[in-house]
Amino acid sequence: MKVVTPSEMAVMDRNAVAAGTPIIELMERAGHACADIIKKDIDEHSRIIILCGAGNNGGDGQVIGRLLLEDGNKVHLYLTENQEKLSADSQVNLKRLEAKNIPVRFLTEESDFAELKQDLATGTLVIDAIFGTGLADRELPEKYLRLFDMINAFAGEKIAIDIPSGLRGDVGLNIGNGIMADRTIVIQNYKTGCLLNDGPDYTGDTILVDIGIDETSIDNEKYYIQERDLKFPQKRKKNTHKYDYGSVVVIAGSKGMSGAGILALEGALKSGSGLVTCYVPHEIYIPVVSRAPIEALIKTYDCNITEDDIKNDKKRVILIGPGIGRAKNYSFILEHLLEGTLPVVIDADGIYHLSKVIDSLKESTTPVVITPHFGEFSRLIDVPREEILEDPIGYGQKFAMEYQVVVVLKGFRTIVFGTNGEIWFNSTGNPGMATGGSGDVLAGMIAGIAGQNVDLFEAAKAGVFYHGKSGDFYASRFGESTLTAHNIIDSLKYVLK
Repeated sequence: MKVVTPSEMAVMDRNAVAAGTPIIELMERAGHACADIIKKDIDEHSRIIILCGAGNNGGDGQVIGRLLLEDGNKVHLYLTENQEKLSADSQVNLKRLEAKNIPVRFLTEESDFAELKQDLATGTLVIDAIFGTGLADRELPEKYLRLFDMINAFAGEKIAIDIPSGLRGDVGLNIGNGIMADRTIVIQNYKTGCLLNDGPDYTGDTILVDIGIDETSIDNEKYYIQERDLKFPQKRKKNTHKYDYGSVVVIAGSKGMSGAGILALEGALKSGSGLVTCYVPHEIYIPVVSRAPIEALIKTYDCNITEDDIKNDKKRVILIGPGIGRAKNYSFILEHLLEGTLPVVIDADGIYHLSKVIDSLKESTTPVVITPHFGEFSRLIDVPREEILEDPIGYGQKFAMEYQVVVVLKGFRTIVFGTNGEIWFNSTGNPGMATGGSGDVLAGMIAGIAGQNVDLFEAAKAGVFYHGKSGDFYASRFGESTLTAHNIIDSLKYVLK
C-alpha cells in the first residue's frame, strides 16, 4: 500500500480523470464510501453537523450530507465560503443539494456563527470537510481559527474527511491551529501528513477507503508496512542447528545502564536468533550475568575489540550502542567494524560515536542499519531538529542513499529508509511504547532477524512492525500506561508466528 504526498495524490487524481473518470464521479465515490462508514455509528437520535470548505474536500462533504439526509438523518450543512468561491465540482454538488431542497447555510456573517454555535450545542457528530490535503503553509483568516476552536470544544465525536483541517498534508505540521479529530476517513491512500509529526494526534483513529484510483499511475517508492509485505518469519527446516538462525553479538551497557544490553539481547533471542553473545565492560559483568537470560553468553571486552575477535565466535551480525554511554571512546571499535564484512546495527549512543567517524561510514562497504530518533539523527547530520521535522522524508532518504545505510528513523510512525530510495512507514505501535528500553529491544530484534539470513532492509521492516505489533498486543489487553520494554519482549510470542 502506497503512501503519497498531496502533490502525488493530485497527479493520481489527474491520471484517473485522463483515464475516463471525472472528478465529480470521484467525489461521488468518496462521499458514498465515507457515508457508509458514518452510517454504522449513527441512529435516529443523531444530530450531524457537516462543515464544507470551498474546495473539493468540501465537495466530498456535500455528497456525504446529501446521502445522510436522503436516509432520513438530521443533518445541518454549512459552507465556509459563498457559492462563487466554490470549486467548479463543488458548485455542481451544491446544485444537486438545491435540486433536492436541502438547506445549506453559509458561514459569512456573525449570525451564521451564532446558528452554528446553537447546532453544536445539541449536535452529536461533526464532520470536517473544510480543507483537504493540499492546504498550504500560510496564515489562515481569523474566521477559520475561530471555527477550529469551536469544533475542538465540541463535546461529541469529530470525523475528518481525508485529513483534519489545519493540518499540512505534506509533513503533518499544523499551521497555527487545526481540528483534533477523533477519527479520520482517509480517501484512497495514506497521505504523508497523516503519519508525520502532529499528524497522528490530529487524525485520531484512521479508516482507509478505496475509491478506485490506480496508485501505480505515479512513480512512488513510499509504502505503509503491512504484514503481507514482510519476508520474515521464515519457515524453518528440520535438519538445522543454532548457527543456521544467526549468531548475534551485542556490544552494550555501561555503569548505570547495564539493563540496555540485557533488553537488546532478549530482543534478539525472542526474535529467533540461534545464539546471542553480549559483550559488556568489565565493571558491569557481574550485574549483567546475574540478570541476563541463561541462554545468552556474557563476555567482557575492552576498547580495542576488533571484528577478528568477534569472528572467532562465528557471529553473523553485530549490534553496538545500547547503553554504552559517551564517557569512553567507542569510535575506535566502530572504525574496525566498518572496515569489516559483518552486518552492523548501530543504536543509541553508538550513533553518537558514529558521528565522530562519519567519514569511515561513507567509505565503508559494510552493511549497516542505524536506528536514531529525531534528536540523535539531528546530531548525526548536524541539522537542527526543527529543520528535519519540516522534511523528514527528504533528510532520511538523502542520508540513506548517500551513505548506503538503512535508516530506521524512530517515532510514532517509524520510517525505514532503504539504500535504493525506498521508504516504508510502520503501521503498528502505540504511545505506551515511549518508555525506557523500548529502543534497545527494537535494535536487538533487528539484529536477531538479520542474523536469520534476512536482508538488513527487510530485517529493519520486520523488526519495527513486530516490535510495534507486540506493543499493541499488550496495550489492547492492559492499556498503554503500564507498558514496559519487557512487556514488548513477553508479547512477541503471541505476534511473531
